Amino acid sequence: MQVALHRPATRPRVTAAAPPRTTVAVAAVLSLGAAWVHLAYVAPHLRQWWAYGAFFLATGIGQGVFAPLILRWPRPWLAVAGITGNIAIVAMYVLSRTNGAPLGPHANVPERVGAIDLATTASEVVLVGLLVTLLTPRARRSVGNILMAAGAIIWALRLTGNLP
Repeated sequence: MQVALHRPATRPRVTAAAPPRTTVAVAAVLSLGAAWVHLAYVAPHLRQWWAYGAFFLATGIGQGVFAPLILRWPRPWLAVAGITGNIAIVAMYVLSRTNGAPLGPHANVPERVGAIDLATTASEVVLVGLLVTLLTPRARRSVGNILMAAGAIIWALRLTGNLP
């Protein structure tokens, strides 16, 4: 007598596809470039006020450390961290150019736009776009929805006069 063993069908293991190395490399280069600019301008900002210099130092170090991390571990959670940090930096840039820095000796005095800072901000926006492509489709949708909701809230606050 033969006994047939029923083996349950195994599901193929689904693994996330590795992100394109070119995308990750370009993201790292953009982050390093922005870090270099922020670190290069620490001293002039320190002369204006210690917190301005500290912001530039922290920003430069953060972007500089992010570059090798994303090269070594191009994971969605790390991309989300990069997206969050760079959006915060871009938001501060826009705020400082439209309404002025919120604190310090130059509070509420808009700064002028320069070519270097505009190019750096543009590279940070491109970096955010590249980092979004490293996300899973579900995370990409979530990040997109959060960004759209934040934008709608900002516009509503601005249009109602609650945001100068």
